[in-house]
Amino acid sequence: MEDFPYFLYDPILFPPHARNRTSRPYSPTNPDLLVKSAKTSQSLMLDVKKVMDTLATSKPFSNRLMTAAQASQKNVVTDMIRKIGIKNEPDITYNPDGIRFDFYPKAGEENCHIIVSLKWRDA
Repeated sequence: MEDFPYFLYDPILFPPHARNRTSRPYSPTNPDLLVKSAKTSQSLMLDVKKVMDTLATSKPFSNRLMTAAQASQKNVVTDMIRKIGIKNEPDITYNPDGIRFDFYPKAGEENCHIIVSLKWRDA
């Protein structure tokens, strides 16, 4: 037991000034933008929910959407999503494996966005 070191840290690897380091200073917190972003995202979430509910509950709608997307009829796809009754129209991209919705708030509110990617084919 006499060979057991008295200290737990090697003074060469962990000098005293490194062990007693104080926290680095952070700027003062101001949650205003975070709160605003969260409120804006709640509105986006309502639109996401409407789109997802429609896709999840209407097989004919989903089939028409996939068919239009696979035929590269972007206007038809955008129109179908718009007619669901959402306030914030998403940017829509798709490929043979699935579809992606990028929900951004209306102009001037660029503090958040929501991305939803859905697969429609196993790769």
